[in-house]
Amino acid sequence: MLVSIQAGVNVIEVTLALEDGSTLSYESWGESTDRPLLLLNPPNAEPGPLRNLAEKLSSDFYVELIPLPGDKRGGDWTTAALDKAGAPALVVGYGQSCRAAFVSTRLRNVRALAVINASLPHPDTDTPGVSTLIIRGRQAERFTHEAAVSLMNRLPDSRLYELEDCADDPAVEAPDALETAIRWFMNHLPEDGPVEFPGENPGDSLNISGV
Repeated sequence: MLVSIQAGVNVIEVTLALEDGSTLSYESWGESTDRPLLLLNPPNAEPGPLRNLAEKLSSDFYVELIPLPGDKRGGDWTTAALDKAGAPALVVGYGQSCRAAFVSTRLRNVRALAVINASLPHPDTDTPGVSTLIIRGRQAERFTHEAAVSLMNRLPDSRLYELEDCADDPAVEAPDALETAIRWFMNHLPEDGPVEFPGENPGDSLNISGV
């Protein structure tokens, strides 16, 4: 375990041994006693923007940034990180990492799931069974508004956030709005009460829908 300081924030570099003999190395921010949040970094996404997001969220959460491999081991890596977190967590799947996030909801006790600019791949079977936040950029081309609404309609206890002035990479194009959406969802899960974003004009930054 290696502890370093980045912009005044403690960053812990952790290496875990997986059951197949491979090792998982990742970074964590915040205090381990805080609510855990797993942020999944797919192999095709630059880690810098997600690292900045993790650092910001660490003021209130224990954040693990998990670099997923480009193969089918993503679920194993996510499960190992969830075990390390030691408590029900919010799992945030960025892009194609959503599949690994879904697998983990079946294997471990996950509090909630957020999927960013991606749909779960199998409409007939992929029902996580937990509160789900669907985030997309309003100008996104790869994940359309129609696809996002369809996903929301088939997932119980799901919510859709559409970020204004944002296309296919929210962590780069709308980092502040993305952070706000994740924070709000973690603090106001659907079972906690009505879905109503605070502020005078929430539509200026987020369009929030619910079933």
